[in-house]
Amino acid sequence: MKAATLHQIKKELETSSPKRIMDLTLRLIKYKTENKELISYLLFDEDDLAGYIADLRDEVSVLFDDIHPFPPYQTKRGVRKALKFISRYSKYTNAKETESELLLHLCSLMKQNGMIRNSNKVISGIYYKQLEKVEKMLPVLHEELQYDYKQKIEYLRK
Repeated sequence: MKAATLHQIKKELETSSPKRIMDLTLRLIKYKTENKELISYLLFDEDDLAGYIADLRDEVSVLFDDIHPFPPYQTKRGVRKALKFISRYSKYTNAKETESELLLHLCSLMKQNGMIRNSNKVISGIYYKQLEKVEKMLPVLHEELQYDYKQKIEYLRK
């Protein structure tokens, strides 16, 4: 079966009744947790981006508290779990500042806990890759944020 194009779907939704659209939306929400999370963000958190980012930062901190420093493979698993969380929830905002803010927060937590000084190559590699990822996002961000994030990156690289 071939899926309809976005244009066809948009046309059909324009002609559909609000009740039908709500039924379709609720049906979509039932299939995947991501759809439910996206709708929740759009309905309740989209207006307060700063609050949403603060909530996500708190969640990342909680995830990070659960990471055990030894053995290193458990540390790596915990860091990757936090990265997966960040990428999952930051994509709902369609703003690069959300992802960059959360990645910098994770990197600062890693540095504070001393994971970079006495860790294996994989963990330090993950750390530096995330800093590079934020550096690549900088040109897209607002000038003030660029300056702030550059300073944070310089501090985290020391």
